[in-house]
Amino acid sequence: MSGIAEKWGVPVAGRGFAQIPNYLLLLNQFLDRDHRLSPVELLVLFQLAGSWWRKDSMPFPSMGTLAVRCGVSERQIQRAINQLVKLKLIERVNRRSKGIIASNAYDLAPLVDILAEIAKAFPNEFPRNVDRATVRAISSRLGAGSEPKAADDADERTPEVAN
Repeated sequence: MSGIAEKWGVPVAGRGFAQIPNYLLLLNQFLDRDHRLSPVELLVLFQLAGSWWRKDSMPFPSMGTLAVRCGVSERQIQRAINQLVKLKLIERVNRRSKGIIASNAYDLAPLVDILAEIAKAFPNEFPRNVDRATVRAISSRLGAGSEPKAADDADERTPEVAN
C-alpha cells in the first residue's frame, strides 16, 4: 500500500483500492464495433472488479449498491448485467442467506479468460497496433449466438483499429 499512499495520500489509500487491469480499461479498443460495451456496462465491470477482494470468492454487490456507485438507476444496472451475462463476460450466481434469497454473486472468470486472450493476442500493444482480424476473432467469442449491438453515432467517433 505504500506506493498507493505515496500517490494518493494516506487517508485515501487507507480506505482501500482496487486494481483494474489496463486490458479491462481499454476493453472496447480490442472489440469490434458490434460488441463494444456501453459506458454503464463498463462501469458495472469496474465496480464488480472493485468488489472482488479474493480470487476464491465472488463479488456480490446488490443492484442498489451498483446503481448508487455508477450514478444510474437500478433498471439500467439490470440491463447492463443482463447484457454482460448475454455477452458471456460474467456469470450471475444466485445466493441465499439462511434460506432467503440474497443479492446475486458474479463470477468474473469469463472476463478473466477474455482478458487473458486479449493479452496473449496483443502483448503490451497500443490500440493503434491492433489488427482487425484478431479483433473480430476475439469479439466472436462474446455471447455466441447473441445479436450484435446496432451501431450508433458514438461509434463513428471511436478511433478505428489498424488493418
